[in-house]
Amino acid sequence: MNPKHQLLQEVFKAELEEINQRTILGKDGQLIHRRDTELIDFDAILVAPEKRSEVLHQVLEDIRQSQAAWNADTSVAHKGLVGLAFSGGGIRSATVNLGVLQGLRKLGLLKAVDYLSTVSGGGYIGSCYSAVNAATSAVSTAGSSNAHASDAPDAPDPSAAQTANNATSNPVETKQALAHDALFQHQPGVPENPIFRHLRNNANYMAPNGLIDVLRVPAVFLRGMVINFLIVFPFILLFAALSALLITAPISINNSLVKLYAQLGLALSPDFIFTKSLIILTLLLFIVSPIANLQWNRTEKENPHLASGENTGWQMRNVATRLLGWCVAAIAASFVIELQPLAIALYGKLQQNRWNFQQMALAGSAGGFALSGLASKLLPKLANTFSRLGVYLVGLIGFLVFWLFYLHLSNDLLSGANATADLTTSTDFQWRSPLGFTLIAAALLLFAWLTGDSNFTSISRFYRDRLSKAYIFGFNAEQKIEQTDTLKLSALDSHFTPYHLLNSTLNLSRTSQAYSDDRRGDFFFFSKRYVGSVSTGYCKTTEIEKRNPEFNLATAMAISAAAAAPNLGKNTVKPLVFILGMLNIRYDYWLQNPAWINQAKSISQRPGPAYFLRELGSNLSADTSYVNLSDGGHIENLGIYELIRRECRLIIAGDSEEDLTLTFSGLADLIRLVQIDFGVIIVMDGLDEIRDGKQHYAIGNIYYRNEKLGKLIYLKTSLTGDFSLRDSLGETAYSSSHLRHDDFKFDNNPYLAHYKTQDPTFPHQSSANQFYDETQFECYRALGFQMVSTSLGRR
Repeated sequence: MNPKHQLLQEVFKAELEEINQRTILGKDGQLIHRRDTELIDFDAILVAPEKRSEVLHQVLEDIRQSQAAWNADTSVAHKGLVGLAFSGGGIRSATVNLGVLQGLRKLGLLKAVDYLSTVSGGGYIGSCYSAVNAATSAVSTAGSSNAHASDAPDAPDPSAAQTANNATSNPVETKQALAHDALFQHQPGVPENPIFRHLRNNANYMAPNGLIDVLRVPAVFLRGMVINFLIVFPFILLFAALSALLITAPISINNSLVKLYAQLGLALSPDFIFTKSLIILTLLLFIVSPIANLQWNRTEKENPHLASGENTGWQMRNVATRLLGWCVAAIAASFVIELQPLAIALYGKLQQNRWNFQQMALAGSAGGFALSGLASKLLPKLANTFSRLGVYLVGLIGFLVFWLFYLHLSNDLLSGANATADLTTSTDFQWRSPLGFTLIAAALLLFAWLTGDSNFTSISRFYRDRLSKAYIFGFNAEQKIEQTDTLKLSALDSHFTPYHLLNSTLNLSRTSQAYSDDRRGDFFFFSKRYVGSVSTGYCKTTEIEKRNPEFNLATAMAISAAAAAPNLGKNTVKPLVFILGMLNIRYDYWLQNPAWINQAKSISQRPGPAYFLRELGSNLSADTSYVNLSDGGHIENLGIYELIRRECRLIIAGDSEEDLTLTFSGLADLIRLVQIDFGVIIVMDGLDEIRDGKQHYAIGNIYYRNEKLGKLIYLKTSLTGDFSLRDSLGETAYSSSHLRHDDFKFDNNPYLAHYKTQDPTFPHQSSANQFYDETQFECYRALGFQMVSTSLGRR
């Protein structure tokens, strides 16, 4: 067995050990131990059959009917796993899926969930759920009073707590089960519990406390930009010093080459002499190549054993063509290098004509903002070719700014106080000299080497702390909300809570699988027992917690939601990597490589500035001591992929990604990925009904190996109504406030309908909006609850 595959099987085995520890409180008050049965008895935990929808009845019946195929496949480690997935989508996804949690709890389905798999914003509420459940000593006393609260007016059952207490010799454990059942509920006639109040008050989590909080965001960005600049600036100083020395060198290699060509009868000017030389060399290779080809063919005929080697001919041709490719690249590089003296001279003339450095920088900044605005507003409406051109122009701005610094510094050396002297022989020391620039560069490089931390300059820590304050909390002894910022992944509850998988993207420049080149990454997850990916292998969570004191649930949640970064997996835009890095648009995180931890290799205490330079060059690998991680949505945005890998028999998915036109891009990506990677086929039914406003759900058949059938309940953030005119009204009709005002059903929920008339993009407002008010929060929460209650339950 492949070692990586064997390690993955060990990961699955550890996960099942945790899942089998789960204890579930049945609706009759009896405790159900998960280890006692593979396929859970849904009737023992769900609401009465008359309160379930026909859709849910059919799904459960299909699961039961497929039992024979599951029993026949002895390779399946567990034949009845249930998974719950929450998609990316920022605070929108967190809030909608809060309502989904409520709806599933009311139906009893939440108790059946073995795996909770989250991505990005879905991880906010998923981590909150895991964190509150982990605070066992605090929530144990909170359960019995609220155990039967709900979002809708179901009659409470005051005897349930006593029945449950009589079902076990451990009343604390029973209270835990009741507390788990009571989380995230509303009880009719009773003010909402502290959890909801806390979540509402922190919906504006990035800046919850006014002006100073608002100002902290740009301040953190600017701090990172300054430090990032100090990492790159020494190299500009060194290039400027080297250029000045070469330009003023007493012995010119250019003239020597010109004389050599003159002796050969070629009259060439000294300008771009190296580029001309490379062109001549390349032309000679072109001319010689037919002769070399004839000689090789003759050699093969005379020595047949050469042809019998392993692709000898192919290898020779491959080497020859790669050589030609390197020649073309060398010509381009030589041209750029030899262009610099002319550019420096031109820059000097512009300065003499009163275009000083500050004016040029100001003009460049204005041009950059203009191009950025053009790219974001105008170019998306033009043809795809012009849109790409705009992206390249914006990306070019970053390089032009630093090129301008280089030109200014080089010109400063050549035209300074010692400009008339020979820089290569002058013995007078001053800071504005090649030696002075070199010393300054050396000092800055030393400072970066001693203090640099690529995670410190990233926004990741600030983002993590804001999210932690909003979502990572529990109850203290007085049953009040208390932040549990240091809660470790390894300390998550396994007795009453689903096993939590937080999905992230391992960013890579390339992968070993040819079909994965477009992905530019691999699936990376965090969990209670293991952390890692196929590319890096998986290490025990406790081991990485020992190596990295700041690694915990809050950190993993923030990494999983690192939506903005220079490298974005399959969404990476190469021309923008450099400028995004220098502008410090970096929510990504450098984590110790699980492979290095497994091999007990020495890893530095921090990812130094070299890792930031790797980001700028998009030179990312799974072989370095630290690996670069970002939002899980950069490779798969629904969180279902890992559940399919584990062959979950029932998957419930809350898809709240931004999808104004309802094209189901996240679902389409998932279906393609699992078909390619696992040979699993997913067939959906109900997507068109979602688009037509008839329902919130679609049902999928998951065809695993050996004829095993799984079921997918796909819940889409959407609105219901009569949208039959949508397609005839054009592309913007779906978001038209007039259409929604006429056709959205106010009887479903008046405040949802009213909010839609105020903002036509609801419920797919931009994911860039992470500052929710009370109304916005409540509308998304209520919609999530409605999606579940109308799709899987009966009113």
